[in-house]
Amino acid sequence: MQRNAMSATISMLAWPADTSACMSQEEFTGSDATIGPAARSPLSGYAIAIVSTIATVVLRHSLGEWGRHASPFLFVTPAVMISAWYGGLGPGLLATFTGVVIADLFLLPPYGAFTIDPSDAPRFVIFILVGMQISWFSGALRKARERAEEDAETARRSERLLAAAREQLQIAHDQLDARVRERTAELHFQKSLLEAQSNASLDGIMAVAEDSSIIFCNRRLPSLWDLPPQAFAGSLSDAVEAMRPRLMDHQDPLSPVDSLLLRDGHILDCYSAPVRGGEDKTYGRVWFFRDITESRRILKQVFDAQDRERQRIGQDLHDDLCQHLTGISCLAKALQQRVATRLAADEPKVADIVELTEQAIRRARDLARGLQPAELSEGLGPALSELARHIEFMFGVHCEFQDGSVVLPPDRMLPTHLYRIAQEAINNAIRHGRASNIRMQLATTDAMIVLSIEDDGVGIDPQAPGEGIGMSTMRHRARMIGAVLTVERAGERGTIVSCRLPISRADPLPSRPELS
Repeated sequence: MQRNAMSATISMLAWPADTSACMSQEEFTGSDATIGPAARSPLSGYAIAIVSTIATVVLRHSLGEWGRHASPFLFVTPAVMISAWYGGLGPGLLATFTGVVIADLFLLPPYGAFTIDPSDAPRFVIFILVGMQISWFSGALRKARERAEEDAETARRSERLLAAAREQLQIAHDQLDARVRERTAELHFQKSLLEAQSNASLDGIMAVAEDSSIIFCNRRLPSLWDLPPQAFAGSLSDAVEAMRPRLMDHQDPLSPVDSLLLRDGHILDCYSAPVRGGEDKTYGRVWFFRDITESRRILKQVFDAQDRERQRIGQDLHDDLCQHLTGISCLAKALQQRVATRLAADEPKVADIVELTEQAIRRARDLARGLQPAELSEGLGPALSELARHIEFMFGVHCEFQDGSVVLPPDRMLPTHLYRIAQEAINNAIRHGRASNIRMQLATTDAMIVLSIEDDGVGIDPQAPGEGIGMSTMRHRARMIGAVLTVERAGERGTIVSCRLPISRADPLPSRPELS
């Protein structure tokens, strides 16, 4: 009977472990949230241990005779299991040792006395060991369940935070997406506006990136150069090679010259500007080509009209005023002779009148010669040589001219423009530079006609706020003939004015080219 009771006890000891595992799994999954570890106090587990152990005695006596023949540990073991499941290791151990005491006092004879029969000692030992094992496993399982619930709660909080963060991120994403769409629409509008403005411009526009690739050209540019749009769809070097044959002298179309002369007679101004961003970063360059054929023609007509008016005034001075002054001089001389014989005291006054009249004649002839240089009909060289002699006579400065025997093209206005440039440069050297020595030179070097005027005056002021009328007139005249005018200091003192004209450009402008 004792062996059967021991087997029943062992089987009962095996049953609680599975039951505890099943219950702990339910608790782990959160099926019983009302009795979870988070809702229990530490003392409640010990109270459960004492109450459940006492309940085993009540249950044993309520079963009567059958209860007295059953193994006492059959009733105590569920109390240990319940205490350990509910309270963990401490309540499980309390229920184990309380069950040993109650079993010896109330469930095993002699009743009411705490005496352990040696034959029952193995059962007590096995019960204590099994109870301790159940308590330890239940305590470990309870701690694991608490950690799992804490982790689950942390995970739920993290999920809530993650959901809130995801919601905020979605709001920020929607706002950013709206701003990007708005900014993209603004950039698209600005790009369309710039393209419309560029295509409506009369200038040819070409935008070049830092890697020398052409990123944009307006519709006007291919028509100016009489090239297909594909010529400006590659690199800058390819576009330059396509543009070069369209030029009269095959020069670099992007070189810093005042104008470009095309083979069809058109004249283009070329200028550029860098494209800069923040922190002075350069993103590329924009080139502009402007057709100035008509404006150059109008300017040429204005200068021609000025020169014709100069010639007319000079001719009037020579033919009209000088003749009148000559007549007055003859009358004054005759009067001087008569006064000398009759009124000797007034003869010096009449002599002064004659001298003033002679001076007026010389002044009028000098003005006529300056307005209408007759020497230009013989060539630019003789005219400049005569100008040098006239400057020495009029202003008392040393002025020399070195003639390189330059043969000019058959352009009636070309010598006039060069002569006026030299005349204005000499006037500036005398009036503003206070020069004592002036040297003019006309020569041909490197397929260029070069007219240079050098003086030893005070030199130009690089800090001057702007150019005067005379300097602007010289530059306009240089542009009229396709030349480049440079003004620079000649060392510490003096100024050098140079006008360089490519021989291939010195041909007269065509009568009226067709504008595209």
